[in-house]
Amino acid sequence: MLDELLRLAREQPAIEAELIRALGRNTAAPALVPGLAQLQEEIPDLESLRETALAQRPQLLALQNIVARNEKALELAQKNYYPDLDVRLSYGQRDSMLDGGKRPDMVTLTMAVNLPVWRESKLAPRVAEAVALREQASSLYQAQRNEVSANLRQQVATAEQNLKSAQLYQTTILPQSRLTVESALASYRVNRVDFLTLLDSQMAVFTYEINLATAMANYNKALAEIDLLAGKPPTDLLTSAESR
Repeated sequence: MLDELLRLAREQPAIEAELIRALGRNTAAPALVPGLAQLQEEIPDLESLRETALAQRPQLLALQNIVARNEKALELAQKNYYPDLDVRLSYGQRDSMLDGGKRPDMVTLTMAVNLPVWRESKLAPRVAEAVALREQASSLYQAQRNEVSANLRQQVATAEQNLKSAQLYQTTILPQSRLTVESALASYRVNRVDFLTLLDSQMAVFTYEINLATAMANYNKALAEIDLLAGKPPTDLLTSAESR
Protein backbone atom coordinates (compact mmCIF):
# COMPACT_ATOMS: atom_id res chain seq x y z
CA MET A 1 0.00 0.00 0.00
CA LEU A 2 2.82 2.40 0.85
CA ASP A 3 4.50 1.64 -2.47
CA GLU A 4 1.28 2.46 -4.33
CA LEU A 5 0.90 5.70 -2.37
CA LEU A 6 4.46 6.69 -3.23
CA ARG A 7 3.81 6.03 -6.92
CA LEU A 8 0.69 8.19 -6.90
CA ALA A 9 2.51 10.92 -4.96
CA ARG A 10 5.22 10.97 -7.65
CA GLU A 11 2.65 11.33 -10.44
CA GLN A 12 0.60 14.08 -8.76
CA PRO A 13 3.08 17.00 -9.16
CA ALA A 14 3.63 16.19 -12.84
CA ILE A 15 -0.11 16.08 -13.51
CA GLU A 16 -0.67 19.33 -11.58
CA ALA A 17 2.09 21.04 -13.59
CA GLU A 18 0.50 19.92 -16.84
CA LEU A 19 -2.89 21.25 -15.72
CA ILE A 20 -1.37 24.60 -14.71
CA ARG A 21 0.30 24.86 -18.13
CA ALA A 22 -2.94 23.96 -19.94
CA LEU A 23 -4.86 26.57 -17.94
CA GLY A 24 -2.27 29.26 -18.73
CA ARG A 25 -1.46 29.96 -15.08
CA ASN A 26 1.92 30.79 -13.58
CA THR A 27 3.68 28.77 -10.93
CA ALA A 28 2.70 31.28 -8.22
CA ALA A 29 -0.98 30.49 -8.68
CA PRO A 30 -2.84 28.78 -5.84
CA ALA A 31 -2.72 25.01 -5.72
CA LEU A 32 -5.23 23.21 -7.88
CA VAL A 33 -8.21 21.55 -6.25
CA PRO A 34 -9.57 19.28 -8.98
CA GLY A 35 -13.08 17.97 -8.73
CA LEU A 36 -14.06 14.36 -9.07
CA ALA A 37 -14.59 13.30 -12.65
CA GLN A 38 -18.20 12.62 -13.59
CA LEU A 39 -19.86 10.41 -16.19
CA GLN A 40 -22.03 12.29 -18.64
CA GLU A 41 -23.28 8.97 -20.09
CA GLU A 42 -24.22 10.62 -23.37
CA ILE A 43 -21.97 10.30 -26.43
CA PRO A 44 -22.99 12.19 -29.59
CA ASP A 45 -23.68 10.27 -32.77
CA LEU A 46 -20.63 9.84 -35.01
CA GLU A 47 -22.40 11.10 -38.13
CA SER A 48 -23.63 14.25 -36.39
CA LEU A 49 -20.09 14.85 -35.10
CA ARG A 50 -18.76 14.67 -38.67
CA GLU A 51 -21.33 17.21 -39.83
CA THR A 52 -20.48 19.50 -36.92
CA ALA A 53 -16.76 19.25 -37.67
CA LEU A 54 -17.31 20.13 -41.33
CA ALA A 55 -19.42 23.13 -40.33
CA GLN A 56 -17.41 24.43 -37.33
CA ARG A 57 -13.82 23.13 -37.23
CA PRO A 58 -11.63 26.18 -38.05
CA GLN A 59 -8.91 24.12 -39.74
CA LEU A 60 -11.36 22.57 -42.20
CA LEU A 61 -13.05 25.92 -42.83
CA ALA A 62 -9.67 27.50 -43.61
CA LEU A 63 -8.85 24.72 -46.06
CA GLN A 64 -12.25 25.12 -47.70
CA ASN A 65 -11.51 28.81 -48.24
CA ILE A 66 -8.13 27.95 -49.77
CA VAL A 67 -9.81 25.49 -52.16
CA ALA A 68 -12.39 28.13 -53.17
CA ARG A 69 -9.66 30.74 -53.67
CA ASN A 70 -7.69 28.40 -55.93
CA GLU A 71 -10.84 27.62 -57.89
CA LYS A 72 -11.31 31.34 -58.58
CA ALA A 73 -7.64 31.69 -59.51
CA LEU A 74 -8.04 28.87 -62.04
CA GLU A 75 -11.12 30.51 -63.51
CA LEU A 76 -9.26 33.78 -63.93
CA ALA A 77 -6.29 32.03 -65.53
CA GLN A 78 -8.58 30.28 -68.02
CA LYS A 79 -10.31 33.54 -68.89
CA ASN A 80 -6.99 34.92 -70.16
CA TYR A 81 -7.47 32.76 -73.26
CA TYR A 82 -10.35 35.00 -74.33
CA PRO A 83 -9.62 38.36 -75.99
CA ASP A 84 -10.25 41.52 -73.98
CA LEU A 85 -12.53 44.15 -75.51
CA ASP A 86 -11.73 47.73 -74.53
CA VAL A 87 -14.22 50.52 -75.43
CA ARG A 88 -13.40 54.17 -74.76
CA LEU A 89 -15.46 57.30 -75.38
CA SER A 90 -13.94 60.76 -75.09
CA TYR A 91 -15.17 64.32 -75.66
CA GLY A 92 -12.97 67.21 -76.70
CA GLN A 93 -13.92 70.90 -76.69
CA ARG A 94 -12.07 72.89 -79.40
CA ASP A 95 -11.35 76.63 -79.34
CA SER A 96 -12.27 79.02 -82.14
CA MET A 97 -9.90 79.57 -85.04
CA LEU A 98 -7.70 82.66 -85.41
CA ASP A 99 -10.17 84.37 -87.77
CA GLY A 100 -12.97 83.90 -85.23
CA GLY A 101 -14.55 80.95 -86.97
CA LYS A 102 -15.92 78.32 -84.65
CA ARG A 103 -14.78 74.75 -84.77
CA PRO A 104 -17.10 71.90 -83.76
CA ASP A 105 -16.33 69.90 -80.66
CA MET A 106 -14.89 66.43 -81.14
CA VAL A 107 -16.24 63.10 -79.88
CA THR A 108 -13.92 60.08 -80.12
CA LEU A 109 -14.95 56.43 -79.88
CA THR A 110 -12.15 53.88 -79.58
CA MET A 111 -12.46 50.09 -79.62
CA ALA A 112 -9.47 47.83 -78.92
CA VAL A 113 -9.13 44.03 -78.81
CA ASN A 114 -6.29 42.34 -76.96
CA LEU A 115 -5.49 39.05 -78.67
CA PRO A 116 -3.87 36.31 -76.49
CA VAL A 117 -1.11 35.36 -78.92
CA TRP A 118 1.24 34.05 -76.19
CA ARG A 119 -0.88 30.99 -75.35
CA GLU A 120 1.80 28.34 -75.05
CA SER A 121 4.61 30.38 -73.54
CA LYS A 122 2.68 32.49 -70.99
CA LEU A 123 -0.94 31.45 -70.57
CA ALA A 124 -0.60 27.66 -70.52
CA PRO A 125 1.98 27.62 -67.67
CA ARG A 126 -0.24 29.90 -65.59
CA VAL A 127 -3.23 27.60 -66.06
CA ALA A 128 -1.11 24.55 -65.21
CA GLU A 129 0.10 26.25 -62.04
CA ALA A 130 -3.46 27.16 -61.05
CA VAL A 131 -4.61 23.57 -61.65
CA ALA A 132 -1.73 22.20 -59.53
CA LEU A 133 -2.51 24.59 -56.66
CA ARG A 134 -6.17 23.67 -56.79
CA GLU A 135 -5.42 19.93 -56.71
CA GLN A 136 -2.97 20.43 -53.88
CA ALA A 137 -5.51 22.34 -51.79
CA SER A 138 -8.25 19.81 -52.55
CA SER A 139 -6.01 16.88 -51.59
CA LEU A 140 -4.95 18.59 -48.38
CA TYR A 141 -8.56 19.33 -47.48
CA GLN A 142 -9.65 15.74 -48.19
CA ALA A 143 -6.72 14.33 -46.20
CA GLN A 144 -7.53 16.58 -43.23
CA ARG A 145 -11.19 15.66 -43.48
CA ASN A 146 -10.35 11.94 -43.45
CA GLU A 147 -8.03 12.43 -40.49
CA VAL A 148 -10.72 14.25 -38.52
CA SER A 149 -13.24 11.50 -39.30
CA ALA A 150 -10.80 8.79 -38.24
CA ASN A 151 -9.90 10.59 -35.00
CA LEU A 152 -13.58 11.15 -34.22
CA ARG A 153 -14.29 7.45 -34.71
CA GLN A 154 -11.35 6.56 -32.48
CA GLN A 155 -12.32 8.97 -29.69
CA VAL A 156 -15.99 7.91 -29.79
CA ALA A 157 -14.90 4.27 -29.45
CA THR A 158 -12.56 5.21 -26.59
CA ALA A 159 -15.33 7.11 -24.79
CA GLU A 160 -17.77 4.22 -25.20
CA GLN A 161 -15.26 1.65 -23.93
CA ASN A 162 -14.28 3.70 -20.89
CA LEU A 163 -17.94 4.45 -20.14
CA LYS A 164 -18.76 0.76 -20.14
CA SER A 165 -15.70 0.00 -18.00
CA ALA A 166 -16.62 2.68 -15.46
CA GLN A 167 -20.20 1.45 -15.28
CA LEU A 168 -18.97 -2.13 -14.81
CA TYR A 169 -16.73 -1.05 -11.93
CA GLN A 170 -19.52 0.98 -10.33
CA THR A 171 -22.32 -1.58 -10.62
CA THR A 172 -20.55 -4.94 -10.37
CA ILE A 173 -16.84 -5.13 -9.63
CA LEU A 174 -16.55 -2.66 -6.74
CA PRO A 175 -19.71 -3.76 -4.90
CA GLN A 176 -18.61 -7.39 -5.10
CA SER A 177 -15.04 -6.61 -4.04
CA ARG A 178 -16.30 -4.59 -1.05
CA LEU A 179 -18.51 -7.51 -0.04
CA THR A 180 -15.44 -9.72 -0.32
CA VAL A 181 -13.55 -7.43 2.08
CA GLU A 182 -16.43 -7.50 4.57
CA SER A 183 -16.56 -11.29 4.33
CA ALA A 184 -12.79 -11.57 4.75
CA LEU A 185 -12.89 -9.22 7.76
CA ALA A 186 -15.65 -11.27 9.40
CA SER A 187 -13.71 -14.48 8.74
CA TYR A 188 -10.51 -12.94 10.08
CA ARG A 189 -12.25 -11.99 13.32
CA VAL A 190 -13.16 -15.63 13.94
CA ASN A 191 -9.69 -16.79 12.82
CA ARG A 192 -10.88 -18.48 9.61
CA VAL A 193 -8.60 -16.53 7.21
CA ASP A 194 -5.19 -15.03 7.75
CA PHE A 195 -4.35 -11.34 7.80
CA LEU A 196 -2.62 -11.46 4.40
CA THR A 197 -5.85 -12.63 2.73
CA LEU A 198 -7.70 -9.68 4.29
CA LEU A 199 -5.03 -7.26 3.03
CA ASP A 200 -5.17 -8.75 -0.46
CA SER A 201 -8.93 -8.22 -0.54
CA GLN A 202 -8.56 -4.59 0.58
CA MET A 203 -5.78 -3.97 -1.97
CA ALA A 204 -8.05 -5.34 -4.69
CA VAL A 205 -10.68 -2.75 -3.71
CA PHE A 206 -8.10 0.05 -3.87
CA THR A 207 -6.92 -1.16 -7.29
CA TYR A 208 -10.47 -1.26 -8.62
CA GLU A 209 -11.14 2.26 -7.29
CA ILE A 210 -8.01 3.52 -9.10
CA ASN A 211 -9.14 1.74 -12.26
CA LEU A 212 -12.57 3.37 -11.94
CA ALA A 213 -11.04 6.83 -11.57
CA THR A 214 -8.77 6.15 -14.57
CA ALA A 215 -11.70 5.02 -16.72
CA MET A 216 -13.72 8.10 -15.77
CA ALA A 217 -10.77 10.39 -16.53
CA ASN A 218 -10.13 8.70 -19.89
CA TYR A 219 -13.84 9.02 -20.71
CA ASN A 220 -13.83 12.76 -20.06
CA LYS A 221 -10.54 13.17 -21.96
CA ALA A 222 -12.12 11.44 -24.96
CA LEU A 223 -15.11 13.82 -24.76
CA ALA A 224 -12.71 16.79 -24.67
CA GLU A 225 -10.91 15.45 -27.76
CA ILE A 226 -14.27 15.07 -29.49
CA ASP A 227 -15.12 18.70 -28.70
CA LEU A 228 -11.75 19.77 -30.13
CA LEU A 229 -12.14 17.71 -33.31
CA ALA A 230 -15.70 18.91 -33.85
CA GLY A 231 -14.63 22.55 -33.51
CA LYS A 232 -16.93 23.29 -30.60
CA PRO A 233 -16.83 27.00 -29.64
CA PRO A 234 -15.15 27.82 -26.28
CA THR A 235 -18.42 29.17 -24.84
CA ASP A 236 -20.09 25.83 -25.44
CA LEU A 237 -17.15 24.04 -23.83
CA LEU A 238 -17.44 26.17 -20.69
CA THR A 239 -21.18 25.56 -20.50
CA SER A 240 -20.81 21.81 -20.90
CA ALA A 241 -17.97 21.73 -18.34
CA GLU A 242 -20.11 23.54 -15.78
CA SER A 243 -23.02 21.18 -16.41
CA ARG A 244 -20.75 18.21 -15.81
